[in-house]
Amino acid sequence: MHHIFVNENSINLSAKKIVLLKNDDEETFNHLVKSLRISVSEKVLCSAVPFKSSFDYLCDVVNVSNSEIVFSILEETTARELPVKINLYQGISKLDKLEFIIEKAVELGVSTITPLKTKYCIAKIDEKNCEKKMSRWSKIAKSASEQSKRHIIPEVKEPLDYDSLMERLKADLNAGENVFTLLFYENANGINETREVIGRIKEKLKIGEEISINVIIGAEGGFSEEEIKLAKKSGLIILSLGDRILRTETASVTALSILMYEMS
Repeated sequence: MHHIFVNENSINLSAKKIVLLKNDDEETFNHLVKSLRISVSEKVLCSAVPFKSSFDYLCDVVNVSNSEIVFSILEETTARELPVKINLYQGISKLDKLEFIIEKAVELGVSTITPLKTKYCIAKIDEKNCEKKMSRWSKIAKSASEQSKRHIIPEVKEPLDYDSLMERLKADLNAGENVFTLLFYENANGINETREVIGRIKEKLKIGEEISINVIIGAEGGFSEEEIKLAKKSGLIILSLGDRILRTETASVTALSILMYEMS
């Protein structure tokens, strides 16, 4: 079943229908008509943007023309989202790897993704091509959301330097106890501490508290000693993913997979 995002203004709940106009969203319209060759009676899952509700719409296609597609709303379905907000801060890696990480991070349930400039980043993103890159990353996030039937399209934010992130996270940590900031580092203590921290997060989740988790992953070169010292000074939790040294894309997928499994 295909999954698309439609503007909230396209939804008419009283008439139980959704009208996707080509002029309003030509990219989605052309994808359905020209690439997927959508036809009458096909089932489609529609999510509304902006995301004001906690459910999606299961629909039937009732009409396809050169200017619009009309869907009949069959039922509302529960949104497929994690009960926690996960923000990924990913060290900027070679751009094909970063695109892979964005795609997989969206599939695994993150809410936001921020490319992170660290000391050992090999790849560089300059101001000239940043806007173009962000546009591509946002499209990758949207496509991954549609594929995995997410209720939201996670936001890909502008690249941020490490020191600025530490200042921001320090303020977040001082604001409340339900923000967990986890930096995964190859030289951290063993996996038992990781299990203990995740256990604490799950206990808070069980009693109905709203939880936000920040996940920080280094680029190909990892983190410098100075960056780790600053992280500890800022109150971050330094954790391990095990005894092996993982590639940056493997580390991201591993950390997020663990959290998705444990928090579901």
